[in-house]
Amino acid sequence: MFTHLRQLSRTSAMRLAMRAALVQVGVLAVALAVLFVLLNRYVDRQIESALSGELAALASLPAEQRQDSVRALAASGSKNQIRYYRLETIDGHLLAGNVQQWPAGLSADGRTRTLDLRVREPGEENDDAVRLPAVATRLPDGGRLLVAQAPGALEDLRETALTVAAALLGLSALLALALGVLLGRQWLARFDAISHTAERIAAGDLTQRVETSMRDDEFDLLAGHLNAMLTRIEAAVAGMREVSDNVAHDLRKPLARLKTRIDVVLAQPRQVDAYCEALAQTAADAEELMRTFDALLSIARLEAGSDIAVPETFDLAAVARRVTELYADEAENEGRPFSVELADTLAVHGQPALLSQALANLLDNAFKYTSPEVAIAVQLIQENGYALLSVVDHGDGIPAGDHIRMTERFARGDIARSQSGSGLGLALAKAIAHAHGGRLGLADTPGGGLTVRLSVPVART
Repeated sequence: MFTHLRQLSRTSAMRLAMRAALVQVGVLAVALAVLFVLLNRYVDRQIESALSGELAALASLPAEQRQDSVRALAASGSKNQIRYYRLETIDGHLLAGNVQQWPAGLSADGRTRTLDLRVREPGEENDDAVRLPAVATRLPDGGRLLVAQAPGALEDLRETALTVAAALLGLSALLALALGVLLGRQWLARFDAISHTAERIAAGDLTQRVETSMRDDEFDLLAGHLNAMLTRIEAAVAGMREVSDNVAHDLRKPLARLKTRIDVVLAQPRQVDAYCEALAQTAADAEELMRTFDALLSIARLEAGSDIAVPETFDLAAVARRVTELYADEAENEGRPFSVELADTLAVHGQPALLSQALANLLDNAFKYTSPEVAIAVQLIQENGYALLSVVDHGDGIPAGDHIRMTERFARGDIARSQSGSGLGLALAKAIAHAHGGRLGLADTPGGGLTVRLSVPVART
């Protein structure tokens, strides 16, 4: 329990709530202080106005009537009376009232002051010293009249306001603290769920996913990103396993062929020509293995996003033109129909050498897996903000159900099994397209054949 409380106290929600509580209590305290000051001023002005009004009313009466009125007002009070009075002669003798002594420091100038007065309650003999607001004036006959205000409804209002202000401050702090605890518990629970999922993933279970709620808050946003990342990691790990299996399967044959050839040659003495032929075949097989490993390495780098170190803006039409010129000579030697339709200029962002390699791979496949009389066309157009580079042939094509599979590593069609190759050409072209923010797609050519289309975003000007 104490561990949970420590974790709760360290949560961001709890800390934010405490800070918000401090700010809220501080602002409320300032507001209540201002309100209390204004209320004090209002109470003081009300008392001052009442005292001045009654003082003026008594001072305006004739002497005998004034004395009778003061005596009656002083005698009619009780412990909860509101006013105290003192009417005295010019030489300071008390004529009427219940203030036993003229307070020091009170001038008869009509200004209200708060000071200590000795007053006697009706029916009591003791004089009580109390601090009260009082006002005094000089009468026409030279005497003096004093009126003082005892604590009453206005004073009660002041005390009530102070009590309410203190209660509001305490309640505000408690509510802010309770809100912090509630938010902290919610955040801690959701964080614990993510943490437990992460622990299971760290243990090797990549099928785990972070649970999301229907709130669409920052935790759901984080969970969505984490789940997308986990999906990609799981796919990458599965791809690595598949690649490992494919490498072990597809490279076993050429390695076994190399070993068998070497064993046969070394089994008995042979002529120099036989050794040379065996070495040449071995070198060819070794070169094929190196090309396979280079292609796998390039695909891995592209999928990791580390093979386009310094991207640049270049003309894809010029790159395609240079590549197709090389294959045009080969097509002419074979007597193969070969056409090129390229946009004049089409700027893209990336690495020219990689897109050259992708186009070369597509043309290699088209030339290798179709007969010489089959026409091949290269097209480059712009459509919806993308540069579409297509290699179109009119050969036997590939069944539509195999289009996606043929872009995977080591995937080979029935026709390709009789030809040399590793089955990495389309996979490498796909990786290059993805590295440039595009995609590689296969489709049937109208009238028969296969169209391979590589699309990359057009560079923004």
